Order: sequence, then structure tokens, then C-alpha cells
Amino acid sequence: MITLAGHQDLTREAVEAVAWGGRRLALAPPLLERVAAGQAELAALLAAGARVYGVSTGTGWLASVALAPADHQRNLLLGRAVGGPPWLEPAEARALLVTRLGNLVSGHAGVGPELCRFLVDRVNDGFVPAVPRSGVGCAGEVISLAHAFQTLVGTGLVLGLDGSVRDAGAALAERGALPHRLGAKEGIALLAGSPVATALALARLRAAERLAGQLLASAAAAVDALTAPLDAYDQAVGRLAGDPVLEGVLADLRRAAGGREAAAAALQAPVSFRVAPQVLAQLRRTLGRLDEDVRRALVAVTDAPAVVGGRLVAGGGFHAVGLAAGMDAAAVALVQSAELAGQRLHRLLDGRFTGLPDQLSPDPGPVTGLVAVHKRAVGALHEARRLAAPASVGQADTSLGQEDAASYAPEAAEQLRRVLELAREVVACELLAARQAWWLRRRPPAPGLRPLAACLEELVAPVERDRPLGPDLDRLVGVLERDELPEP
Repeated sequence: MITLAGHQDLTREAVEAVAWGGRRLALAPPLLERVAAGQAELAALLAAGARVYGVSTGTGWLASVALAPADHQRNLLLGRAVGGPPWLEPAEARALLVTRLGNLVSGHAGVGPELCRFLVDRVNDGFVPAVPRSGVGCAGEVISLAHAFQTLVGTGLVLGLDGSVRDAGAALAERGALPHRLGAKEGIALLAGSPVATALALARLRAAERLAGQLLASAAAAVDALTAPLDAYDQAVGRLAGDPVLEGVLADLRRAAGGREAAAAALQAPVSFRVAPQVLAQLRRTLGRLDEDVRRALVAVTDAPAVVGGRLVAGGGFHAVGLAAGMDAAAVALVQSAELAGQRLHRLLDGRFTGLPDQLSPDPGPVTGLVAVHKRAVGALHEARRLAAPASVGQADTSLGQEDAASYAPEAAEQLRRVLELAREVVACELLAARQAWWLRRRPPAPGLRPLAACLEELVAPVERDRPLGPDLDRLVGVLERDELPEP
């Protein structure tokens, strides 16, 4: 059980434990008391005649229209649900629900304890809303959040265990729960802030961290398969650069590729081998910054308006440009690393660099070897380069000009999702080439790479004669996606 005693307890580890690990969630009584105090503070402001955006007024261009409090909170969730499939993955949607709690339990959202309890119950009983993956061209995240939280009032769709969608009202009834009756500010509070960007940035960060380790492993495998000189990975390189992150990458590469039996004959390897530490260090540093941004976003109060010390404060916390830009930067760093892997793959097919038969063919001419594997990597990289253009750049007017800026964080997350898939393909291609080179050399790889090589030998047979290699690559991609390869 993960128990939140304050909204600061919503750490990355807590969200991961619930959304991906299946842990149950609970709210400590003092936390609910703070939520009730915030609700009472809002009630006092409304009783005193305060104009509260989205509560006693309309929203967007219609903010000047006076409305009776609570009359339209449900409508706010219904009228903005204009998206459609494909939907977020179940774990991503669960992360969104947990992340949403951060603002609600802060005491600044003005919601009631009943809403917080209801949301926690839905997290714990496997209630997963169907939330669009893309098509979110709005200031903030109101389209995505409308899909997510209209389900609490019995409208919209939820995901079944088999990935199918079904009616949210029926899903609530199966759990013995009545649709939640929204309080005065609860509709607008559920639509406020940037929990989608935070949840998706965390999901992409988890996948990117795993892939960064796999990119390092495939680089080390290529270094060993080429018998490249190891000078470029000397610890002195990191000290000379004054870069602790680079020093860590160099240490990992030396641990994996060091201790080779035979010395390399060439004085220098191609540049794509020698600069692998610098490119991998940039990837590691970029993901470290995204981790910092995610952790900060999880505990940030981004509600607008927020109840603060007896007054209402409306800000731009919903504009998750930092997370969007961070995901864009991660996509660029992954593409740079994957491009380098593609270059190394091509060098592994060239006998001038390896001393092995061209195209890693055991019988050049009659047997094609792995030349088409490189072509698949080139195709993946061609698409990935186009996705490196930042999704967070470019603005458009919406809501008749009232809302004229958007972060496009969900779109950045969707681009990064695809970049991760493409980079995995390239890693699979490089690993397949390293496996073939090791087989052709008839010698064991460096000691640190032997567990990885043994796993590759079990997964993929050597190419002794031409055969369709698509299934082999798809099998490797699946192992990479499930993070089942041993780390060197």
C-alpha cells in the first residue's frame, strides 16, 4: 500500500509503484482534512460573492458569462471530450489518475474529500479511462482530461482487460459505485493543470532510460565485434573533459568491452565508434534533466484558479512547456544515438574495418549476409530523423483567440513514443550484426559482454545461408521492449 500523507509524497517511485507495479493507494486522514479545509475556503469565497473562473463564470472566451456555481461542472467534462482512439496504454492512463491526485490533495484545488476518495477507489479497483493519445491542440489538457474524468460521472469509455472499450457507467455499476456528483469547483479542477504531460513524460522516461542502457550495450558489442582500439574509452578522456556523466559512460563501456583477448590492429576506429561515449553521455544527461522535471511536476500545484490563503490565484501552470521540451530533447538525443548505431552497423559490414568477409557473409556472393539488415536500420532512421523536429514549437489560436498558446506536450510524447520504437529497431540490427561478427571470428567476446552474447546466441542463429531475418529482428525488438537482455 502506498499512503499519501501530503501531496509532496507523490514521488516518481510512488506513481510507478501504483501505475506500473499494481500497488494500492491510500490517503492519510490528515491529508483529507487539508482537502476539506481548502473546500471550505472556496465555499467562503463564493459566499462572499467572488467571481471564480469556471465556477461562477463560463470558460475560455465565455469567461465573462456569469453562471450559478456547480450548475455546469458536469458539462465542462462532457463538452470537451472530442478525441478518439488510439488510446493511452492502461499503465499510462493509471499514471494519469494518480498524477491528477497531486493537485486535488494539495488543498489548493477547492475540491472535496469525497472526490479524492472516489478517485483513489477507482485507481484501486482497476478503473482505467480511455484517453486519446493525440489530437490535443488546446491550451492546457482539457480534451484529454475531459475523456479521463467524464468517466467518474458515468459518461465516456473505459478500457477492459483485453484492451476493448466499454461504457463507463456500466463499469462503475459493476464495481458497486454510483457516478460521482461533482461539487462547486470539481469539474474545472479535474480539467486544470498538466497531469497528462507529467504522466506521459514519466512513461517515456522509463522507456528511454531502458533504451539508453541498451544503446550502450549495443555500442560496446559493436566495439568488440570490430576489435576497435579502446583508447577512446580510457578514463582519462572523462577527466580531461571535466564531465562526470561522460566519466560514468566511459566506465560502463570499459567494463563491457575491456579485457579483450587480442589487440586491435588499427590505430583508430571510425569516428562513430570513437564518439559513442560523448553521444551516450548527452543522452544520459538529457534523460537526467527530464527526470528532474518530472519529479518537480509531480508535486507542483498547477490548478488555475488555485485557492491560496483566502484568495484565488490564476496562473499558467497548465502550460507544461518544460516537459514538452524535455521530451523533444529526449527524442533528439535518442535519434543521435540511434544514428551512430546505424553508422557502426554499416562499418561492421565492411571487411576493410573488420577484417571479416564483406556483409558479414560466411560465403560472399552466394550468401548475401546482413546487408539488408542495414537497409532496415536506414529506413527506421529516416523516419526517426523527421520525428526529431520539436513538437513543442508552433502556436495557433483557439477559443476565438482567448487561448492562443499550447505546449503540445501530448504530441511531444506521441513523437517520442515512435522514436523509441524506431531506435529499438536500430539497436536490434546492430546487435544482430555483432552476433554474426562474433560467430565469424570464432572467438569469445570480451568478458563483460559474454552474458549478452550468450543471450543473443539463444535468440538468433548465425546466418550460415540466406534466410528471412525479419523474424529474428522482431524477436530481438520484443526482447528489448521487455528489457530482457542482460546488461554488460
